[in-house]
Amino acid sequence: MKYFSLLFFVTFFSFSICSKESIEEINVYLNKINEFYSSFLQVENDNISEGKFYLKNNRIRIEYTSPHNIVFVLKKNKAMFFNKDLQEVEYFNPKDTLGQFFFDLFNKKKFLSKTNITHKVGYLYITKEIYLDKILHTIHIYFEKNPIQLRKIEVKSELSEISFTLLNPNFNPDLEDKMFSLASPILN
Repeated sequence: MKYFSLLFFVTFFSFSICSKESIEEINVYLNKINEFYSSFLQVENDNISEGKFYLKNNRIRIEYTSPHNIVFVLKKNKAMFFNKDLQEVEYFNPKDTLGQFFFDLFNKKKFLSKTNITHKVGYLYITKEIYLDKILHTIHIYFEKNPIQLRKIEVKSELSEISFTLLNPNFNPDLEDKMFSLASPILN
């Protein structure tokens, strides 16, 4: 019985250290990303969308290319939605939206605190629960191991289920600042 208790203690303690080190390693990884580009595939309920995800200097640009041409540009407290097909622009505060989640993931040092981490062969995922507009969302953030690399984000709530998979990420792009402008593209 002593050996079982000792084995349980050592295993639990090792897992806690491993989880804490993994979270710290992932935080360092995410906070070092200043400029980033990736294609993505998004599945929301029964709908599939494709597009491009850009990050530079605390701003995010998400371009949907299929089935609709829609652009989101986000900064901390302001965002723009641009429907290219309809030539419509709308501005909004990203607070309490999934846009805020993406912004916090890449820009908030303590965002991954109070999370659960699950280790699998070749990858790990972090589970975090957040409230957006008073609705509980469970988020799974998947990372490839060796080296750590963000691969997929799943968001589940009582209203929807979204999967956002990153494809062909580029961590050394040369992105122009004007891509992240919140000025109306209709006026340009």
